[in-house]
Amino acid sequence: MAIVNPLTIFKSRVIRHLKRRLQPFYIKAAHLFLEKKAYHAWILTNEPDTAALAAQRAYRFGNMPYFAVVCVVNPEFIEHIPDIIASLKGQTYVRWRLYLLSDSTEHVRKYLGIEENIRLIDSSLPPDEIISAVDGDFIVAIGQNTILCPFALYEITASINTSPTGKLFYSDEDALIGGKRASPHFKPDSSPDTLRSFNYIGPFMAITRELFVSEQPLSAESGYALALKYTQEAGAVIHIRKVLFHTAGKEEGSPTTTTAKKALSCHLTKLGVAAEVEELRPGLFNVIYKITDAPRVSIIIPNKDNAELLAKCVKSIIYKTAAYDNYEIVIVENGSIRKDTFTLYDTLKRDKRIRIINWQGEFNYARVNNYGALESGGAILLFLNNDIEAVNADWLVNMLRHAVRKDVGAVGAKLYYPDGTIQHGGIVVGVGGVAVEYHKGFDGSSAGYFNRLAIVHNVAAVTGACLMLRRELFDKVNGFDESYALAYNDVDLCLRLMELGYPAVWTPFSQLIHSESRTRGYEVTQAQRQRLNEESVRFTMRWRHILDEGDPYYNPNLSRGRGDFTPG
Repeated sequence: MAIVNPLTIFKSRVIRHLKRRLQPFYIKAAHLFLEKKAYHAWILTNEPDTAALAAQRAYRFGNMPYFAVVCVVNPEFIEHIPDIIASLKGQTYVRWRLYLLSDSTEHVRKYLGIEENIRLIDSSLPPDEIISAVDGDFIVAIGQNTILCPFALYEITASINTSPTGKLFYSDEDALIGGKRASPHFKPDSSPDTLRSFNYIGPFMAITRELFVSEQPLSAESGYALALKYTQEAGAVIHIRKVLFHTAGKEEGSPTTTTAKKALSCHLTKLGVAAEVEELRPGLFNVIYKITDAPRVSIIIPNKDNAELLAKCVKSIIYKTAAYDNYEIVIVENGSIRKDTFTLYDTLKRDKRIRIINWQGEFNYARVNNYGALESGGAILLFLNNDIEAVNADWLVNMLRHAVRKDVGAVGAKLYYPDGTIQHGGIVVGVGGVAVEYHKGFDGSSAGYFNRLAIVHNVAAVTGACLMLRRELFDKVNGFDESYALAYNDVDLCLRLMELGYPAVWTPFSQLIHSESRTRGYEVTQAQRQRLNEESVRFTMRWRHILDEGDPYYNPNLSRGRGDFTPG
């Protein structure tokens, strides 16, 4: 028998410990490296070369708008102004004039010198006088650290010509770090809940003169308010899916948390929305919607044996749902044969909040859940897998705050694997074949791509492992499509709701652990593989237009092979 050196055992344990502790760091470093490399390749592949820029200069659109580029200048931080001017002079579309608004015009004039196509305006003048002084068909608002790509105004003009009903145009962006382009922000299309969490539209937008006159968007605060208002109007906000500007360093003149919070609060008040705005950190917010009538929530859990998993699931609901108590648990029994399962049922039925109902027949996730919904009594339905465990005491109420909203469809939660990594951050459609989870496998403490794992935001779909919605909506779309026996029924439900104007919302403030596929296992048998393939084909045929056009909340410039937001 070999004798093992105690020092060797100690070293082995230390190495294993360090690997576990450093794994998130290495994963993050690897992701940043891949992103940097991928973005460099993306620039070379997707942006116009010298010949294409020359062709842009020669091109004539049917509608050739004149742009008034407006920048509010803080005299103490004007080092980027020469770069802004240079980027404007390099535009392939030349119908523009720059208006610099400052309460210290003499200081700015001395700093700039004499420029032919620039006007200085005293920002302390009355708004009507400022509006009269700014001449242009469209107003392009930029931050004082916003450096335009040479094709920026050309692409805005192209979008104006193809989207004549558009009122507000915005684009993707990146950052200049050490003079090099990095950290691309490939943004979603119009996304009201994401915008209520942070101003993803940013410091560069083009608006019609009519909006400029009526809304007077002369500051970053009012620009945010403008974006908030018009994301509610279909066809008014147009996303140009191209990087049209760079952010150079920190903009000291950007809106403070107070002014941004004020703009968001005023927006909600104007809409008659009962809510409070919570500051998460500077520039990031959580809108806490008030629940007025405390509706009953039916938590529907399909189950076949796996008594241990089900017991942990139900226990976590009962003991970790302190913030909301008007709920029932409906367990849909489907073909269990183990004695310990029925012993557990006998124990659970002692709680008046828990009911066991029986479904006879071959397992079909959609059909079983539709039956559970039919037999339940709540105005709110929560479909939950039996391999889920609640983490935070307010998980249920935080989902409910969104489910009761009349403009929201399905609501999903932040799900972790048992090891603490991310299992579900929402679902992106058209990536990884049909659909994949966002941020899958990321470290649980990660904020995600531009804080996506830390904020409430819109997604195309959420997993049926933890999906909440109003019963009236569920009935409106006739529940889950039972032709999807196991896969894609949740995604299909969310897309049908989105099609009717009820987008899905994902919240990080409802956290649960998901031992994924422990109940039914993965698709391993030949029959299961065939079933999955048939359902994939059916889904692809039904939702071809979304698969072709791209998920509106996942930018098409991102990888179509993974849901990790790598440029692709």
